[in-house]
Amino acid sequence: MILPKDLHTYCRKKIFKRVIPCVILTCVFAVILLLWGNIIFNTNNKAFRTSCYIVVMMIPFAITGVPNKLIDSTYYGTVKKVDIVTTTDNDSSVKPTRERMYLKNIIYLTIETPNGKIIYKKAYSGKSRLQQNINAYNEGDLVFHLYGTKTVVVLPDSKDSTILCAVCGSLNNIENDKCRACNHSLIKRI
Repeated sequence: MILPKDLHTYCRKKIFKRVIPCVILTCVFAVILLLWGNIIFNTNNKAFRTSCYIVVMMIPFAITGVPNKLIDSTYYGTVKKVDIVTTTDNDSSVKPTRERMYLKNIIYLTIETPNGKIIYKKAYSGKSRLQQNINAYNEGDLVFHLYGTKTVVVLPDSKDSTILCAVCGSLNNIENDKCRACNHSLIKRI
C-alpha cells in the first residue's frame, strides 16, 4: 500500500517520538547500572543481581510504550464482524447517581486483510447513553487504520458525501483532499 507523502512522514515521526526517548532512557539506565549497580543491588547472588538488571533494563520500554507501538501497523481490510460490548465505566473519577450513566459501549471489529490475516481491533469507546458510533461500522465495510492512531475509518462509497480523517478522526466533505482540522491527506480509496 502506498501512502501519501504527508501520512508517511506522520508515521515516521510517530516512530521516532517513541524510539528516541526509549534509546536515551536505556542508555541512562545502563550507565546507572554500570556505575552503581553493585551498590544498588548489594548481594552475592549473581543470578538475583542479573535478574534485577534485566527488570531494570525493561523499564524504559514500559515507560515509552515502544513494544505496543512497534506492534501497530497500517492496514486495510473488510469488516467481518462487529462486536458491541457494554461495560461499566470506571474511567471517570466522579460517578453520576443513575446506573445507566455508568455504562459505556466499546466497539470491537474483526477485520480481514486482503492477504487473509485476521485483525481484532478496538475501534471506539464512549458513553452508552449517547449511543455514538453504534452504526458507524457494518459487516462488509472496507476500513483503513493508520499506524500510530487510534481510529479505524470506513472508506467511503460512491453514495457517501462525507469522509473521516485517518489521523484525527474529524468529519470532512468528500470533495476535500486534505482534512480541515489537521491538514493531512484524506484516504478515499486504496
